[in-house]
Formats: sequence, C-alpha cells, structure tokens
Amino acid sequence: MKLCKTCVQSLSEDIVTCPSCGNEVVEGIEYIDDYRILEVLHETHSSIRCRAIKDGADTPVIIRLFTPRSGVDETVAARLKQELEELKRLPEAYFVQHYEIKRSSDGLWYRVSEWINVESWGVLLASGRLQDLRVALDLFYRIASILEGLHQIGHIIPHLILDDIIVIEGEKGMLDVKIDYKLSRFLDTQMDRPGPMLKKLLTCHPDILNQQPLDIRSDIWSLGKIFVELLSGDLETYDLTVIPEELALPREVATLIKVMLAKDPNLRPRSMAEVAEILSKVKDEDIEAAKKSRIESIPVPVKEVRGLKRRISFLAAAVAVLIIVAGLGWYYFSFKKKDQQAVFLDFANQYAGSVAFVVVEYHLKKGEKSIYQSRTEGTVFLVSEDGYMLTNRHVACPWLEDRRLRAIANRYRLAQRPLRFDYRMFLWFEGERAFKRLPVSAGSVDLNDAYFLESAFRSDQPPGVKIAGVARPPVKTRQQLRSPLKNDFAVLKIDRVPDGLIPLPLDDQMKAPEIQKLSPVMTLGFPLGSQTQERTVNVSVTTGHVRRSFENMIQVDTSIYKGNSGGPIIDLGGKVIGIASAVAVDMAPAPVPVLTLLSDIGMVLPITKAAAFLKDLKDGQVKWNGVLDLSVKTKIKKITELASQKRWTEAQDRADKELEQSFDPLLVMAAGIMHICAGDDEGARRLFNQALSMNDQNDRAKFMLYLSDWMADQPDQNPHQQELLSMDWRSPSEFFGHLARILEERVDVTIATKDGYSEEEISWLYYVAGLMTEKQGKPIDSEQLMREAVLAADREDWLFFMALSRLDRIQRQRLAGFKGVEEKAVFQSELVAFMESFQQSQTEKAKQKAELLPLMNRIKQAAIDLGEKQAILKEILKKVTTKGNILAELVYYSALNESWDEALKYARSFLEINGRENADRLSIGLLEPEILYHIGRQEEAMETLSQFTRRTKDPWYRRISESLVMGEKKPILTDQAGESPEYLLTVHVALGFWAEGSKEKEKAINHYQEALETYMDDRFEYQYARERIQRLR
Repeated sequence: MKLCKTCVQSLSEDIVTCPSCGNEVVEGIEYIDDYRILEVLHETHSSIRCRAIKDGADTPVIIRLFTPRSGVDETVAARLKQELEELKRLPEAYFVQHYEIKRSSDGLWYRVSEWINVESWGVLLASGRLQDLRVALDLFYRIASILEGLHQIGHIIPHLILDDIIVIEGEKGMLDVKIDYKLSRFLDTQMDRPGPMLKKLLTCHPDILNQQPLDIRSDIWSLGKIFVELLSGDLETYDLTVIPEELALPREVATLIKVMLAKDPNLRPRSMAEVAEILSKVKDEDIEAAKKSRIESIPVPVKEVRGLKRRISFLAAAVAVLIIVAGLGWYYFSFKKKDQQAVFLDFANQYAGSVAFVVVEYHLKKGEKSIYQSRTEGTVFLVSEDGYMLTNRHVACPWLEDRRLRAIANRYRLAQRPLRFDYRMFLWFEGERAFKRLPVSAGSVDLNDAYFLESAFRSDQPPGVKIAGVARPPVKTRQQLRSPLKNDFAVLKIDRVPDGLIPLPLDDQMKAPEIQKLSPVMTLGFPLGSQTQERTVNVSVTTGHVRRSFENMIQVDTSIYKGNSGGPIIDLGGKVIGIASAVAVDMAPAPVPVLTLLSDIGMVLPITKAAAFLKDLKDGQVKWNGVLDLSVKTKIKKITELASQKRWTEAQDRADKELEQSFDPLLVMAAGIMHICAGDDEGARRLFNQALSMNDQNDRAKFMLYLSDWMADQPDQNPHQQELLSMDWRSPSEFFGHLARILEERVDVTIATKDGYSEEEISWLYYVAGLMTEKQGKPIDSEQLMREAVLAADREDWLFFMALSRLDRIQRQRLAGFKGVEEKAVFQSELVAFMESFQQSQTEKAKQKAELLPLMNRIKQAAIDLGEKQAILKEILKKVTTKGNILAELVYYSALNESWDEALKYARSFLEINGRENADRLSIGLLEPEILYHIGRQEEAMETLSQFTRRTKDPWYRRISESLVMGEKKPILTDQAGESPEYLLTVHVALGFWAEGSKEKEKAINHYQEALETYMDDRFEYQYARERIQRLR
C-alpha cells in the first residue's frame, strides 16, 4: 500500500490516480519526518496506522497519522500531548506505550507508539485456542486484573472494545495482553463515524443508551460483552446471552458473565477486582467437573439409575446419622449460649429503632450541569437525646476518599475551569418507608426513582440532618500505621429525635487492648444496603466474637459488608465498644495486584476517640464538617486583595461573610488573620480556637493564640505556652517554639534576627522583634523592624499581612503624634519612599518567583533521579537570596548521590550560617565528620566530630557524637533512645553510617533496617537509610 501525498488516502501499489482528490500518485509517501514507512497496517476515517522505523534505529514503531478529516489541530494536539504525559505513568508491562505527538513537515499530526508483534483475534479464534477454557479464563483474568489496576488510579475505559486489547504470545506459550488505553476515546466528541466495533458498542451498551453516568461498572459491562464474543467465537453477535452449551462453563463463570451484563449497574460486580477474584478461583477441577456435568446430563441406562438410587439411599442413611449427632451437639452448645443470646435478643430489639439507613449523593458541577456524581449507602446510630448520631467518615463524607473526584477537580482547576461541589444526605430510621421498586430505576440516576424521599431526614430541608463534624485522618506514615482505620468516624445531627428512640450508650472508658479474646459482640446495620430491603427500613442483626484487639483497632468475626459501615458494635453489657469500619483484604497475585474483601474478618474502630470528639461538640467546640469548598482559594484571594490595599475592616468583613457559606479550615485561618490585622484580637482568638478544634495538630494556630496572650501580657495563662517552649529539633514546628523563646526573652532578640534559614523565617524574626520593641515603647525601632518584616515576607504568606497591618498602625500612630506641618510632611515623604522601595522589592520577588517556579515544579517530579535533583538545586541556589534551606537540601542530595566532596562543601557553607540548632543544623553537623570517616579521612573526621561535640547544646546529639568518639556499643545508646522515633532514627542512621566507614557492611544494614522501622519518612535520615541499604546491597 501507499499514501497519497495530497490527501493521505491509502491506495494499492498499482493505483496511479487518487480517487479522493484526483491527483496523480506515482510514488506515495515514503517518509514521515525521520520515520521511513515500512507498511500501512490499517485505515479509518480519521487516521492511518503504519509500521515505520527511524533512520539509524533497530526497532520499528507504530505511527498513527491523523488525516485532515480527523480534525486534529493545535488545540486537539495539545490535549493529546497532555493526555500522553498522563499515560506515561501507566506500567509499561501492561499498557501500550505512546512516545510523542508531533507535527510533520507536511503539516500533518501523528503519534509515535511502541511496536508490538500482536496476535490477530481472528486468527486466534480460528485456531481454536480459546476453546480451551483454561487458556480463555487465564486470559480473561489477566485482562480484568490490568483493568482493576487502571481503576485503582482513577481511570475508566467504558468504551472498551476488542481492538483496545492487544494479545501477544507470552512465555511458555501462554497468551499475554496489553491494553491500548486512551484518556479520551474520541478526537471529536461529536464524531458520527466510529469504527464498526465501537459503533456496535455505542448501540448496545445500556449505560450509554440510558444516559447514565459512566463508571467502573460500565467497564465491567463492556468486558462482559468481550467475554461473550470470545467464548462464542462470534465478534458480530448482538445476542449477549448466548454462550455455546458445548463450552460447559463452570457455574460461577456463567453466573459472573450474566451478572456483568446486567442492565442495572447496581446488579453488576462492584469492582473489577471481584471479577478477577472469581476468575482466579476457577481451578482445573472445576472446568473438568463442568465438562463432566455436561456429559452426565445426557440420559443414562435404567440399571445405572437403580445403582445410583442404592448409593443415594446409603448416603441418606449416613447423613441422617450425622444430622442426629449434629443436633445433639447443637442442643448442648445452644443451651450453653442461651443466656448470651437472650441478652443480645433484648438489646437488638431495644436498639434497632435507633439505627438508621443513610444515603449520600454528591456532585461536581459546572454551573448547574453535573460533571461527576456518585452515591453511597451506610449505617448511622443515635447516641444522644439531642440528636447526635455516629457513623464512619467514609459514609458521611465519601468524597474525601474519592480519588476520581479529586482527579477531575484538579484537571478542571489546572484548566482554570472551576467546579462547584454539592451534596445531599437522606436518613431513615427503622420502620420508615425508604425504598421504591420502580421498573425505571435501573436506567435512572434520579434518587426519587430509588428512594422514598418524603419520609427522610435530609440535608436540604426539614426535618434536617447535617454533618456536625468529621475526624481528620492521620497524614504521616507512622501515624497511619498506628491507626490503620485512620480515625474513620463522623458525627451527624438531626433536628429532632423521633419519639420512643433510645440513644445507644457508649463505653467511653473502655481500653481496647484489654478486651478478652472471643468476647461476644453484636452489630446492627444494613449489610447490602438497599439491595436487600423491601419498602421500609429493616435493620439486620449479626453476632460474633472479638478475635483480637489493639489500641486503635478491634478484629471481629462478625460479618461486615459495605452497607454495615458506620454501624455499632455492641458488647454483652449493652454498650457500644466500636464502629464497624472495614473488612480485611487479601492481595491476590496478578499483573496488577487484586484486593479481595474478607467480610468475616471485620475491622472495628474503638469508640473512645469518637466519644471524646462527641463530647467536644456538646461542649460547644466547632469541628470541620468535611464539605469541600473548591473555590476557597478564589475566596481567599478576594480577601487578600482588600488587605493588600490596607482595607483591613473590609477584608475582615469579607472573610466573615465567606464563613457563613463555607467552613473550610483554610478560610477559618484566613478569617483569624484578618481579625488580627483589623485589631479584633478577641475575634481572632475565637477563630484560631476553632481552627485548632478542627485540627489539633495546627501548631500555627497554637502560636497565634499564644501570641495573642503575650500581647495582652498574660502568656503564662496560655494553655500552649509550655508545649511551644519545649519544642526542639524533634518537632516539625520547632520554629514556632523558637519564636516563643524569643518573646519570653530566653533567646537574645538582636542575635535572633540574623539566624533565619529562609526568607519566611527572617520575616517572622523581624516581626517578633518589632512587637517586642513596640512593647518597650520604641516606635521608631519597631517601625524599622516591621518594614524589614514586610520586605522579607512573601506576599502570599499570612505574615505579610500581619506585618503590613502592624506597620500601618505604627505609622498612623506616629503620624498622629507629629504636631508640626513640616514634621508630618517629612514623615509622609519617608512613607512614600518606603512604598516605592516596597514596590520595587515586590517586582524583583515576582521575577525571581517566575524563574524559580519551573525549577521547583521539576524537582517535585518523582521520575527524575538524584543527580538531576542535585543539578536543579544548584540552579536554585544561584537565584535565591537566603540560601540556608537550599544548602541543606544540597547536602542531603549530594550525600544520597555519593557526591562526597560536594556534600562536604555544601555542609560547611551551611554550618557557616549563624543559625539556631534545628534538625538540619544538628543532622548536617554530625554528617560532616561521618562523611570524612566514610571516605577514609579518619583523623580529620575525629577532630571535626570533637568540634561538633563541643559546640552542640542538644544533649542527644552530644551523646551520639561522644559515643562515636569513644566507640561505645550499640545497646547503651539505643536503650537511652527508648520509644522516641526521632531518637531511634538519628542514632541508628549515625551508627549505621559510621559502621560503613569501619567496613562493617552487615552491621550497617542492621542499623539502617532499625531506622526504617520508625517510619519517619518525612525526615532526611529516613531517606538516607533507605538509599544506603539499596547501595550496600
């Protein structure tokens, strides 16, 4: 075949005139830029696929040449390039790799992809290989596993057709597959000329025909269709219910395919993992049994039937004996359990009415158009007479764990097309009518078609239900390991409690680790949600036992399913000891690992944290309600625009007005800062307390509350004073502790203003010094220090507005104090000169930020190696004014990359800065002699280590350095470290690196392994230990 040079029409070699454009075609297109066309493979309305090879290359590629009719222009090409970057993150082993999108010298766009020696589906079907069910099911399992991996990272492929699945010959004659995934199926969403396979799918997919939102279950239907086509050997079939009987499918496979092809999405498997799991469990014996069953379904002789009857009679007698024995055993054990069952029977009937079924529907909207929507169901239970109810966070606020929602929101944000978040919640108690069974419900996304909303408590009108507060999940890896259920609870509140309902009592004094094994428990809830309900809500009761317990988790054998989530776990005393939260999962082996839910291994969140959280709410504390505000940054920008113009009161009022509509934690902090700027210290305290109530790890809010008390000359009354003053290198917020010590005059303020490691720190130090001199009655000195704070601060940092407002207040006071006109004129001219200097400074900072932004974005990319990160940091170092933090990073990355001379150079430059003893200074101070020891300069290393010991004030680091000098054994230091993860991390990394210098490889690895067990992966030492183990091995 050849391509017309004018219109790119593909022609056979003997055609000399193009029938499409009429031009003479003697020789077709032989090259596309540097790529020589070897073969034209396939042509569609919009593109032509060719096998090509680049001059000088050994491996061919696939080129998809977009024809003029495709509509691909610069805008579409830019979109395709952006999608291609996203696709590059997918595993190469399971997805077709696309390299680049380019425009040829002839003006045509084309895509370059990897070349794969594919097996034709037609040839494969004709060969009969797929008639071997073992081969077919293994292939199906592999496809489902890969698609599950795709789903886990937030992508779907509802328009899946056979052309998207590339089958290749794997190892040992096995069939393997790759998926040719496209972020957007159509070049033009309005296209009316899809290929035959895609056209067929569009005309029979129920989700597309019924205009339902496309989701994971849409993919499952499409895959079920492919299974039928391959099993039947008919790629043109429209009757998806017909599977040849001679295939004799195992019952579970036949059922799976039928369920996958259900018109109602809710009847299909919940995830591709379930599909893969069922396929993975089909054994060769099952396949043989299905074949045998097929053979045995053929009529057999009467004699054989009589013989079979005799055998059945014998078996029946044996079964009867077993039943009698089992009955006696049951009677014995049931007698023992009689009291226990009676207790649970009483509590079940007493509390069932106080358990409610909840539905949450949420949307991302562009204007009034829904871009994305989802829905979840779960269980809640009443815990107080004033209407408070408990459930899981993932039930009340499912959007917080919806990765696809976050991906869509981020995509629109980057495209500067903001979306709006909206949700509705509906709640029904036991016995209330809640469900409809309309025939149209399968094809409808309207809640009114599935639920009886008139009887519900709801979030959008009376009788009302609202989210009173949700617990914030732990963020750090170490915290997540200690709390595997991630504090998964939320509190709802209803307007009124229906008559006769009894709140479930909470055992808020329980200690989970002390619960005895096999302690009986009961759970109430809705295991399969609305699927197992009639018209009214009917609570399900399940009993079981505690298998084991930990501080933050209880394992039970009570069956827990998705709809149980949020339900109470009740002990024999009738008290709630936990909230049903999750089930254990098993990682099935697959190309992309598949999670299998084990519903009889239930994970329960102990009730203690939820009970304390509830008490805070009852005491009047404000908690975050979990509702997303996707426009919070826009709102804050409007507030800061007013503040930049020194319109402090207007900025404060604007912030308060925004809080009436949104209670986002960022907005609460912004409002608190604006109240400070406007001089409303009492209002600021209220808001900072709210911010701290929402997140008890908010050290900035703690410091602002302390600062407010310090300004009022009562720092000793602040509840956070001692915590701040005791902060040292172990705390990520150590700098706020340093500021508190300056304010308490434990650190010389004149020295402190010179020891900042970054522009932000320098700005804070000038600000605090300005407040102290203002208190001392030195307005001129205070004004100068506040000027320095304003000049050093980043305009997007809250400190900038705090310093600017304080400077504005001081300048107004000074101006009002001048009595003479000439004095005022001189001062006003100084103000004008400062503002000019300030504007020039801001212009220079904006230019510097624009230069640094691409570098900062590049260094965050996970794909770049250590050497490239090191090179980027060198570029950044040249452009920044305050170099402390960048020097520290360069020390770390140089050491990680084993660039020892450079690491030493940057370490010494960093240590020359007159700074405080923070984590970086202590770590780098100890790293310097250890590097010297590692590279064989032992004498210099010991001298440098002795100098570090003499100048270091921190007792732990001095103890480490003294031990290295004296050669003390490991147990002494590690015993002194106790349970402190910071101490354990630093001592094991120090001992490990020192052991490397002594050529004790295994000893070093052991130390690094113990360092990794701290899971403090936000510290440099942790990354260093991980890298050193890899290099040593």
